[in-house]
Amino acid sequence: MSEERQDRLVGAVAKMSELPDSDKVNIRGKLYAEVHTRVQAFREAYGEDGKIVSSIHVADESKVLAESTVSVFVDGSWRVIANDFAEEFRGEGMVNKTSAVENCMTSAIGRALAACGLSGGNYASFDEVDHAINDKAEAPAPKPEKPKAKKKQPKPEPAPVPVPVPAPVPAEVPAIEEDKDIDDYDLGEPTINSEEGAKNLVGSMLELAEEFSSSFDQLKSFWSKNKSVTDVLDRDWPDQFEALKVGFTNLKLKLDEETKENE
Repeated sequence: MSEERQDRLVGAVAKMSELPDSDKVNIRGKLYAEVHTRVQAFREAYGEDGKIVSSIHVADESKVLAESTVSVFVDGSWRVIANDFAEEFRGEGMVNKTSAVENCMTSAIGRALAACGLSGGNYASFDEVDHAINDKAEAPAPKPEKPKAKKKQPKPEPAPVPVPVPAPVPAEVPAIEEDKDIDDYDLGEPTINSEEGAKNLVGSMLELAEEFSSSFDQLKSFWSKNKSVTDVLDRDWPDQFEALKVGFTNLKLKLDEETKENE
């Protein structure tokens, strides 16, 4: 800071320190300078080369928090020389009921100027002390925390409803029709769900073969045409497959005997 600027500040501090008691306010035996007196001393020293910038950090339903910064113009730029804070609660005090923001700003400015040395003897200003004694409300008691809502327990998943398993369905075979030939019966690939179904299928195939086969060639053709059936029986129901082979062998022997008798 240049010597000239430093002399301004020193002069302002000296002026405030020499402030006559008649220009101060006596509160309970102590003398305090008012904020406007401090601002006046600062302006007389710096004029437009000094500035006081105040800002509000909090202004809600319960309190106000303000900050003031004092700067001077030195060597072509602004330089901060002091700052301070003040807090007021919107309580029972008459001033804060209607003017909490203004009151808080005044206190912050007075404290920032006191930080520059412009206190006049006591750091606090008359405005702050008077308000603290007569009007200022105590900080409100913290609001009790609301009990946290209990997390809802997820409802247990319903037990799965058992799905009834259908009873095994015997393999379906076409009904025997008098006007059909053995070569007309192609059973396709059957769905066999049980031993009983396989047994029924074998019985039906033997009945068809015995009813319509008049020669070994027809019997052989019927077996070949229904290879998909015999393959399923051979793979999944070997006992019934053996029964089918035995039945076809017996039919072959029977046809052979009838052929010999007719010769």
